[in-house]
Parts: sequence; structure tokens; C-alpha cells
Amino acid sequence: MINYSRESIYDAKKEIVRAQVQRFHIFYSDYFNREQTIPMVNYFFETIYNLDGRDEWIELAVNTFEKVKHMIKDQTRENVQQLIELNNLTDKLDTQMAYLLLEKEWEKDKKELNLEEYTTLYRELDHYQERKQQLEVVLKNMELFYTLAHRPINSVIMKPARFMAKILGVYPLFATVEEGYHAILPVSPELFQDFYKEVKQKEWEYLHQAFPEL
Repeated sequence: MINYSRESIYDAKKEIVRAQVQRFHIFYSDYFNREQTIPMVNYFFETIYNLDGRDEWIELAVNTFEKVKHMIKDQTRENVQQLIELNNLTDKLDTQMAYLLLEKEWEKDKKELNLEEYTTLYRELDHYQERKQQLEVVLKNMELFYTLAHRPINSVIMKPARFMAKILGVYPLFATVEEGYHAILPVSPELFQDFYKEVKQKEWEYLHQAFPEL
């Protein structure tokens, strides 16, 4: 196996993430152009998948959150745990796709992946079960954040929760949850349900089309 430099791996991962986010923009273009839903789709499809700071975020989750999670309220803890699971799994799959991309002699600044090329890599990497798990976590994550944003009591507890997160040294984790809370808050229940159903349908279809034999 070729030993690629950390810089090469990072650049390849960045291209994988860019292509994935581009796919989301194509699949859900309507929501990226509605004023009410732009913050929500930016959060679910860009912020969560963003590579910048991901390693530091995961390191904080592993080294600090596990030690203090019992001191955090249930709702916030569950949201953070779902984000940690999604980040870990996504980073693992992105890294493996990056290696596969480098094996094909991809070079930074010379070629951007289009949707067809990204899907070919996605299929070639395989890992159907992990992709299935990733999608299940994505969907559960969306439901949890909707519940967080639309349960009235949560607007009262966000400030003390933020204060506690700072004391415990896990504020960057809480900040990600808080950003999701504010992004989804303006979205009506009806619109969110339409969005959720569309994501669920399109993402399962994408997975099954990539692996029709399974």
C-alpha cells in the first residue's frame, strides 16, 4: 500500500466532502433556495460534513465528552452523541474514499469529481452496511434536532446548558448542537416533515441504486 502524505490525504478527503456536498445541493436544490430552509440545509448538509476542524472536534469528543457526559442534560447529551457517531463514521468512510481516489492518481487542482464519478467511487468502496448505518444515524439526527428546536422548554434551558458546557470544557460540541437548534427553529412542522420524507426517500434510493444487488 502506498504511503500518501497527510497533506495528500487531507486534500483528497476535502474533494470527497466537496463532491458529497455538491450532491446534496443537486438533490435538494429547492431547499437551498427557500429562505426558511437555507440555514437548516446548510447545517445538515454542509456544517456537519465540513472537514475543517473535524479532527479537533472528534478529539474533544473522545477525550473530554466521555468524562463529563453524565453531567449534561439528556436531550443535549443525546444530540451530541448522535453527532459524535455520525462524525466518526463519516470521517472513516471519507478517509477510505480519499485513499481510493488517490489510488486513481487524482491530483489536487486538476480535476473536480462530478456526481457520476463520486457515485462510482462510492459504489467501488462498497461498505454497504456502514453506509446503511450512516444513513440511519443521519435520519435520526434530523429527528432529534427537530425535537430539540420545537420543544418549548428547550428555549429556556439552552442558556444554562451553554454555561455548563463551557464549565465542563465541551463548548465546541455544544456549539454545534446550538447551531442546529437555531437553524431548524424557523422551519414549520409541515415543511420539516416534507423535507425529512424527501431526504429519507432520496437517500435510501441513492443507496439502493449504488448497491442494487443487496
